[in-house]
Amino acid sequence: MRVETFNYLWEQGIAKAAQSVIDEISADALETYNVKLDVSKEMCGKVYSKYEELRLQVRKKYFNTGNNDENKIDGHKICACITGALLNVRLVSFEIGDGKMPKSVIYSNYAIAFMAAIYVMFLFLLSDYEKDGNVECYNSLIKKATFAFPETNPGHDPYVQGRIKTLALNDICGIDFDILTYADMLFWIEKYNKDLLCNVG
Repeated sequence: MRVETFNYLWEQGIAKAAQSVIDEISADALETYNVKLDVSKEMCGKVYSKYEELRLQVRKKYFNTGNNDENKIDGHKICACITGALLNVRLVSFEIGDGKMPKSVIYSNYAIAFMAAIYVMFLFLLSDYEKDGNVECYNSLIKKATFAFPETNPGHDPYVQGRIKTLALNDICGIDFDILTYADMLFWIEKYNKDLLCNVG
């Protein structure tokens, strides 16, 4: 992906996802724990550099891209690489508190890593519908303005919260981020939404 394309995804997807996460944190918590969000050009460059490193690792390890890179990796893997980059380059800094820190602060970087990929995947799907001339699904997606997520069983975390907690737990326990497995999860989120949008099944 060219840096210009990544800059667009940063402005229209990643930075917006990050701001939406910060908006969920109370003003009191933002002040108490000195929560700071950095979506500067410099931070964009750091994330892009880490994204490129991960993308090249995935490409070299798992895919024969041909002599002229004609076999591109798909959007789900791109989004998974963005998630991986954001797990390594933290956009939010905060001061460790007294043990009563709100979960919204503790999980903020993990929430951004999850939501940024979702925002970018949303942009990719819009672009696909536009290229395909699928006006009905394009308009439906614009109207929804977000992805839907499956219901979970009673007593379990909502889907998004469960995914964010999983990212956090794996990171804390030192479990390597699995880009291919994560890309598969993103595929199913997209399929779930495509089926809802276009009334499949």
